[in-house]
Amino acid sequence: MKITVIGAGGVGGYFGGRLAAAGEDVTFVARGAHLKAMQQQGLKINSPLGDVWLPEVKAVDHPAKAGAADLYIVAVKLWDTEDVAAQLQPLINGDAAVLSLQNGVQKDDMLKRYIPAQNIIGGVSYIAASIAEPGVIHHGGKLQKLAFGEYGQATSARCEAFQHSCQLAGIDTELSDDITLRIWEKFVFLVGFSGTTTLFRTTIGPI
Repeated sequence: MKITVIGAGGVGGYFGGRLAAAGEDVTFVARGAHLKAMQQQGLKINSPLGDVWLPEVKAVDHPAKAGAADLYIVAVKLWDTEDVAAQLQPLINGDAAVLSLQNGVQKDDMLKRYIPAQNIIGGVSYIAASIAEPGVIHHGGKLQKLAFGEYGQATSARCEAFQHSCQLAGIDTELSDDITLRIWEKFVFLVGFSGTTTLFRTTIGPI
């Protein structure tokens, strides 16, 4: 499976890195010092589940430079979604799939303004990860899971193929027959989580 990961931060860098380490054809779209480090030194993942070092990775600054892909994983911050969707619009054709791992319940509606609905897979990620330094992803804890599924149907060949790739990479997955519910469940959790940390002006650990 040829995969383009747009946004190589904690989420995109971790899951994309695990997939690349398992032999999938992965290209990362990144920017700034992180992109430069990946191009020069590869990508490292520090994780309690086992460290990964990919001395050479494909890393570019625009989705068009990655070429055609079977799956585009969107892992940028929500405020960059419109720009990314516009960049993806001319690249999506046939059965090419777009899977957003972003938080929020409007992310796929934003994508649908530029991308046909049938090309979008619903998804959600569960992980605590971040860029420790350019070219290095830090994974905190052992949770690393993806839930994804088609809107309006239980499964599809493309979802099953991606799940197989994730399993080979050691990524926990769930094929959801109600992905809208899963997206809303995480959103409700984050509302309480962020509200609490904002109220106490500290992170969840001390709380």
